[in-house]
Amino acid sequence: MREAIHKVEVMNIRSGIKSALLLLFCCSCALSACAADTINGTVRNRTTGKAAAGDEVILLRLQNGMEEESRTRTDAQGAFSLRLSAADASHIVRVLHQGVNYDQTVNENGPLEIAVYDAVPRIQNLQGSIGIAQVESDGQTLKVTEMYSITNDSVPPVTQAGPRNFEISIAPKATLDSLVVKKGGGVWVNLAPVPIKGQQGRYAVDFPIRPGDTLFKFVYHLPYYGPTMLRIKLPYPVRNFAVMHPPSMAFKPSSSQAFTSPGLAQGLRVEQAVSKPVVRGVPEFELSGIGLAAPAEAASASSQTSPAAAAPKPDAPALVMLPVAARRFENGMWILLSGIAAILTAIAYAVWRKRKRTA
Repeated sequence: MREAIHKVEVMNIRSGIKSALLLLFCCSCALSACAADTINGTVRNRTTGKAAAGDEVILLRLQNGMEEESRTRTDAQGAFSLRLSAADASHIVRVLHQGVNYDQTVNENGPLEIAVYDAVPRIQNLQGSIGIAQVESDGQTLKVTEMYSITNDSVPPVTQAGPRNFEISIAPKATLDSLVVKKGGGVWVNLAPVPIKGQQGRYAVDFPIRPGDTLFKFVYHLPYYGPTMLRIKLPYPVRNFAVMHPPSMAFKPSSSQAFTSPGLAQGLRVEQAVSKPVVRGVPEFELSGIGLAAPAEAASASSQTSPAAAAPKPDAPALVMLPVAARRFENGMWILLSGIAAILTAIAYAVWRKRKRTA
């Protein structure tokens, strides 16, 4: 009798253990499903070194543009949790801190860590690391593409935010075609600059300049009837500036001491401004003739079929560092800027050595 009772008790214990394990498994599955349906992270203010409390956080789904999926606010420790309803779509988490957006792509590497910075109306001594004006003509219009990399190395790091963060200046008879902006390794954003009242040919760009490099590219054109004098006004002082044009076009600076010509870079002639930095405006120069920038594919084919033609000249050894892909600005501006910077650095070094030998 006792053995029968003992067996019944053992069976009941085993049944209870199985039920508990099944319940634990179901709870784990529920928790996993819940975790998969949320995005967690923290926001930290890199200006103060403290948690960013009370910032608005928005989850954006990258389908049909940007669609808001959920939003919340950070707690006292800067933490947040967002509800995810479309796990199979790509998402961006956007944090709004003092009126400036800070975006980060969602991945599967665990909780997000997003940095934000305090916003200020103006950063003293803000400069561009490099500027380029690419000029070409089909005989009827003169097309100018200006590109700038503005470097914000403020200490402590802050974001410059204001309605006139970047200003565009073009000739009165010119027509502005487009403007795109990119923060570092982010994505290009199309913007519509605002004309500045009472100043023909000047436009204001309301795009925050966050710590690091911000890239600006704008294109404009003007009627072309022959030799044309260009006056380029800079939005900020630029440490290195160069004009690039097809070799078939003649370049004539207003002063023979204003530019140096190191040679060709991927089919375009480089004219480097001697002043470092160039503060308010580039020395005037005249362009004449007809010439178009070759497509990246043509430049690539030319470099593959004629290695000798792509070799650098003795007075510009760094030209070979500019890769073929640099000709397509939209897909490789970082490469282009790095190559041009290498060219200008090599030129400065060569001039210094020449002066040293002369002395």
